[in-house]
Amino acid sequence: MDEPFYSFAAFLKNKFPGGKVRKIPIDAGFSCPNRDGKLSGAGCVFCDPFAAGPVAKAGWTIEEQITSHVRRYGGWRFIAYFQSHCNTYAPVAELRRKYEIVFRFPEIVGLFVGTRPDELPEPVLSLLQETGRRIYLSVELGLQSVHERSLGLLQRNHSVGQFVSAFHELRRRRIDCVVHLIIGIPGETRADMRATIAVMNALRPAGIKLHPLHVLRGSQLQARHARGSLPLLGRDEYVDIVCDLLERLDPDIVVHRLTADREKELFIAPPWALDKAAVLEAIRREMRQRGSRQGCRMGSEQCSGPR
Repeated sequence: MDEPFYSFAAFLKNKFPGGKVRKIPIDAGFSCPNRDGKLSGAGCVFCDPFAAGPVAKAGWTIEEQITSHVRRYGGWRFIAYFQSHCNTYAPVAELRRKYEIVFRFPEIVGLFVGTRPDELPEPVLSLLQETGRRIYLSVELGLQSVHERSLGLLQRNHSVGQFVSAFHELRRRRIDCVVHLIIGIPGETRADMRATIAVMNALRPAGIKLHPLHVLRGSQLQARHARGSLPLLGRDEYVDIVCDLLERLDPDIVVHRLTADREKELFIAPPWALDKAAVLEAIRREMRQRGSRQGCRMGSEQCSGPR
């Protein structure tokens, strides 16, 4: 059955026909200005000690991480995803050396670089543009929300304006951009979240990632959750909100992710988010029941059910 949204799997099938493609999460050994003291020593409130990167392979070389996946999934092709910390936060020579490693592996057909919108100076943008001429390149920008008060609560230490500027610089260089967004930030209303989607529609990034606010061991949210002062969405509410937002999202924007998962040893709450497959199926089921699909409430009411 066709997905009611433009899934990342569908994008990969169209972009790289003729076989399976899998992302390799990589810890490339970078730091983050929001953790090393340049902006802050505390980091974002949701960030775990591994900065969203691989746990079991933390400390491995880039070559070792890639080789492990290539051997395990023989016959597949791969996208190298520089995921942990801020993967443009280093001198250009170091960035170049580490990006170049992916070209040693003929199985790698794409490079995704996760970073912050305030760490894309001109020399780095030029390097990315050069790299994008040799391989399919996408830059994943952490935004989380278009509301400054939410960025402050999350301790992002960058502005919405910095994100918009970085986004346009990437677009000017014809580099695809995937935007990360958090659903359920304390204090945000349904209207606030719809406003974030409206900005995405205006900018039209290549893709977005959605996930619920969740608590990881070692994050600042852990202490707040332990005190009972952190409101978290229930699964039904999260599914309802995600479907509402998908109905208002431009159907040409690829949905790279609709929920979050993490290693059990790091994950604390909400417990329902650990079952990624069940959450995804609940979203699909809700959209089928509504008779809706991505973008069906853009401009005119085309969804079957009332909302």
